[in-house]
Amino acid sequence: MQKIKNNLKLYGRERICASMIDTKIKGKTLNIGAGEMQWIENNLFLNNNEFISSDLDKKNLGKENKSLNKLQCDATKLPFKNESLTQVIMLDVLEHIKNDKGAVDEIYRVLKRKGHLIICVPNDTLLSYLNPVRYVQHERHYSINSITKILTNKGFILKKIFAGGSIIELIALYIHFFAKYLLRKKVNVLAKYIDTLEYLRHNSKGNEIAILAIKS
Repeated sequence: MQKIKNNLKLYGRERICASMIDTKIKGKTLNIGAGEMQWIENNLFLNNNEFISSDLDKKNLGKENKSLNKLQCDATKLPFKNESLTQVIMLDVLEHIKNDKGAVDEIYRVLKRKGHLIICVPNDTLLSYLNPVRYVQHERHYSINSITKILTNKGFILKKIFAGGSIIELIALYIHFFAKYLLRKKVNVLAKYIDTLEYLRHNSKGNEIAILAIKS
């Protein structure tokens, strides 16, 4: 478990990703895909004028998103000059984009030399076929080899790679969808168990792959 601003407790995938994000980095940080779980905007970078929250869907940039800077944009057409950002965060987004290599190209273009990219994608394992989102929202899942190849072929240097999560995380996902679409509530269940049982150490067959990469 990791505590951050406002005493928010992070577990599992979020804890791993947060450990790779530099909240004190100099220059601008862009989060691609604010989504519904906005702990990056509302906790990690709260009141940070150098942070930009972006999403393709305007509703994810509403009042619940407390970022000082919000931007509706397409990840494959980022409205930034070359080498203008120091850090880009992209968690659970790349798998939704048809032109995933185009998005990686854009991220590389806008990052300064030695800029950071923190990315998280679903791992293409046998267990991932039980993930309902795979069939209704995702364009693809990635093996560790395939996502690292995309990044290194573009010119990124991989600094950290972590895979974690298993069956308990998938059970929690089903509960989340049940609460969201039938009960109209947001829930976060089994987080502590997922963290201690499925995210304590790297597991190449884990559900999620988190990577810290540096632009060469």
